[in-house]
Amino acid sequence: MNCLSTEEMHDFIDGRIEDNKMMQIDKHIQSCATCSALLDEQLATEQLISSLFPPVHVDDSFTNQVMNQLPKKKTSLTKKRDWRATFVAVAFVTAALLFLVFSTMQQEPTTSSTPITIKVKDVKLTDAYITVTLATSGYNGDENFFNEATVGDVALVLPSGKSEIASYTAEQSMNEIKFEFPLFNVTHDKFKLLFNYQHIYDVDGQWTFEVPIDRKELLAQTETVTLRSAFEKDGVDVNFIRAQHGPQNSLFKFETKFTEDMATFVEQQVEKFTSDLPLAEKEAYAGYNAQILYDVIDADGQKLQRSMPEDNVNIQNDRYAHTETISAYPSVKEGGYIAVTGAKFELPTNVRHPLTLDQLPYSFTYKDTVYEVKLLTNQRLEISSDAKATTINDWHITVNNKPAWDTSRVRKDKEKQYTTITFDKGIQLDSFILYGQTELQYVYFDEPVRVDIR
Repeated sequence: MNCLSTEEMHDFIDGRIEDNKMMQIDKHIQSCATCSALLDEQLATEQLISSLFPPVHVDDSFTNQVMNQLPKKKTSLTKKRDWRATFVAVAFVTAALLFLVFSTMQQEPTTSSTPITIKVKDVKLTDAYITVTLATSGYNGDENFFNEATVGDVALVLPSGKSEIASYTAEQSMNEIKFEFPLFNVTHDKFKLLFNYQHIYDVDGQWTFEVPIDRKELLAQTETVTLRSAFEKDGVDVNFIRAQHGPQNSLFKFETKFTEDMATFVEQQVEKFTSDLPLAEKEAYAGYNAQILYDVIDADGQKLQRSMPEDNVNIQNDRYAHTETISAYPSVKEGGYIAVTGAKFELPTNVRHPLTLDQLPYSFTYKDTVYEVKLLTNQRLEISSDAKATTINDWHITVNNKPAWDTSRVRKDKEKQYTTITFDKGIQLDSFILYGQTELQYVYFDEPVRVDIR
C-alpha cells in the first residue's frame, strides 16, 4: 500500500473512508514510519488547536444546540476503529467544538488547566508478552502516572464479550508508562486490552480506549511441554509445571512453597518478633514467600539471560506460602535444561518504630542500611533506602493497634528504593507505629539441581 497524502490522512481522520479500507490504512500506518509521523503531526495539530481555545462556560441549551449540529457519522465511527483512529477522532471533534463555541460566544475565555491526553505510542507482541507504551501530554506536575490515588484498571476482553482483569507490570517516567502483560496463561487468538482510568497523576477525568490483539500466527508456532519434575531441598519444595517454547521465547511456570520444617521455622520467627505486640498487630504478619534461584542453559551449554521480567504470583493463603513464578528466556526449542542453584526466602524482621508526626522526617539504621521516613501530602508516608543494600521488603503501619494503611507502592531508581504508603481515610496521624515486615535471606545449594525442559 502506498503512503497516504495529507488529504487522504484528513479523510482517515474524518471517517470518510469505508470500514474495510479503514482497517487496511490503519494497519499500514502502524507499520509505516512516514505515515505514522504524519498521523502524529495531525494529532499534535489538533491538540494545539485545543490548547489555543480554552473552554468557556455556556448554558445547557447552547451546548445541546452545538452537539446536535455535529456530524453523526464521526460519533459512531469512534466505536469501530482501533486506538489510533479513536484518538484522532476524539481530538478532532473536541477541537472543532471548542473553536465553534469560542467563535460564537465572542467573549473573554475563562482560564483552565491544560487537558491531559493519552496516546498509545507503541504496541509490541511476542510469544511471551504484550508490551503497550502510553505517552501523555498536557501534564506538567511532579506526580507519576500511577500514584496512591490512581483509579482505574486494565481488562482483557474476549471475543465473546467476557472480560477479566489483566495482570501486568508497569514501568513509568513522568510522561510515559510501559505495560507488560504476560501471555503464558492466555490461549485466545484474538482479544482486546481495555484501558479505563478515572484518575491519573493528580487529576480526575475519564480515559477509556481499547487495544486489539491478534496472536494467531504466534500460537501456531508455539509448543507447550508438561514438566513432570519436582524436588525438595533446604526448606523449599519446588514443582515445575510446564514449559512453553515459541519462536522468540521459552517460558517456564513453576511453584515453590515451604516444607513443613520451614513453615514451622517461619511461624517461630513470627512469634519471636510479635510476642509483645497486641493481637491486632500480630495479625498483620501473614504470608511469607519462598522463591528458587536458577539458571537456564541452552543446548550449547550457554547460560541465557532472562529476556522478559520475572512475574511472581504470590499466593499467601496458608502457612506454606505458595509462590507461582512465570519467567521468559530466549527460545530453547532445540534443547537445554534448568539449573536450580538455591532459594530466596522472605522472613519477618524485628524493625518496629513508634513515631509521632513531629518526629518526621525520621531516619534509622538497620543492618548497616539507612532508612529515611518522611510525610508526603495527601495522607502518605515515604520510606526510602539504598536500592542495592536494602533488606526490608515490606512495611506496615498501625494506629491504636489496628492496621492503618490502605495501599503501598514500591518504586526504584538506580540509587534508591522508595515505599509509599497511603493511610486509611479518617485516620488521626498524631502517633503511629511503623514496622518492617520481611527481609530477604538466601540459601545456595552445594550442587545445582538439574531439570530437563523437554
